[in-house]
Formats: sequence, structure tokens, C-alpha cells
Amino acid sequence: MMTEMVQRLIEELKDKVRVNLLEIQSNQKEIRELLKQQVSPERTQKLEEKYAFNRQLLAENNDFINVQLTLTNFIEKYSNTNIFAENTKNIVPLSKDECFEMTISNKMEFNKKHPYFDDDAFFQRILDYFKSVEDYEKCGKLVEEQHKKMG
Repeated sequence: MMTEMVQRLIEELKDKVRVNLLEIQSNQKEIRELLKQQVSPERTQKLEEKYAFNRQLLAENNDFINVQLTLTNFIEKYSNTNIFAENTKNIVPLSKDECFEMTISNKMEFNKKHPYFDDDAFFQRILDYFKSVEDYEKCGKLVEEQHKKMG
């Protein structure tokens, strides 16, 4: 599970780099158009803003790529060890939807250790799911856990 989360993070970083590169390309087109215009203070200001934004995006990409490399090297270095075999139940998934999927598929127990245990909307969503699939035993257990929390 931990390696999957790290791999997912690497993919998200790659996606962010791609988005930044597309933004840089778009800015470059605008810069080329601005360079065709007559020199003016407005043009100079717009060019400076575009160049500054591109520098910011390039710096972000540099950071994102360095993190990707670090994570990739970490996985390669420790993939044959038991470091990834540790209990990862307390790690919060990347999204509420992912946590929901893990909870309804019994990969994550809904109890006081659950990352969204105190989220009433999340609880209601889980309860509604188990009602819809007519798993009333699970509904009962969920309600019981909520009652423990309240008193």
C-alpha cells in the first residue's frame, strides 16, 4: 500500500510538471506575440510578468522533478526490504473518495482510528452506501461505532 501511494504521488507530480510545461508553452506564444508589438512600458511590464511566471513554473518543475527522483530512488533502494511492509492503516489516503472505497471494500475499518471518523457527511455517505446494498449488519456496526463516539 505504501509503495502504491508513493507511486501515485510520483504520477501526480509528473502530471503537475506536464501542466506547468503546457502553461510555459502558452506563455511563450504570448511572449512571441508581445515581442512583435511596438516597444512600450505596458509591453515591457507584460513581458516581465510572463518571464517571471515562467521562471516560477520552471522552479516548481525543478522541485517536482527532484522529489520524483528522490522518491523513485527510495523505492528502488528499499523495495527488497520490509520497510514497506509496516502497518500503514493510519496513513490518510490521498482523497476522501479513495478512503470511501477502501472503507466500503473492508480494506479500512471505520472506527476511531479512521481518518474521517469525525466527519458526519462521510459517515452518512458510508451508511447510505450500505443501506443501498442492503448490508444492514454493516449499517448496525457503523451506527454502533457512532454511538460509542458520542457517549
